[in-house]
Amino acid sequence: MLASKYRLKYKSSFVRVEIDGKLSQFKYFGLGVYDRKDEDPSLFGFVISTKISKRAVVRNRIKRFFSDHIRLNFEKIKPGLDVIFLIKPSILKIDRELIEKEINEAISKNL
Repeated sequence: MLASKYRLKYKSSFVRVEIDGKLSQFKYFGLGVYDRKDEDPSLFGFVISTKISKRAVVRNRIKRFFSDHIRLNFEKIKPGLDVIFLIKPSILKIDRELIEKEINEAISKNL
């Protein structure tokens, strides 16, 4: 799990990424990135709607998977970014390897 100090916590941070950030679309998630232009560690947030699943267990499992993958690849991500993953419903129909591949692609292109 990604440490609390690396997570976006406030609604204002999410809104700033939405308004001032750059949005990229991938097959299984959207990626919002806002460059704070500082040297503090990058912060991450995950948006998983109840449209994905009504069950919190499923939504939390997806969030933990993304969070853990970011934690393992944290050194590849430049500092000073606010990043939001916007999960799409199609994520339920694929296996973890494809998700990992797409996250790695997103990291290499945008972060």
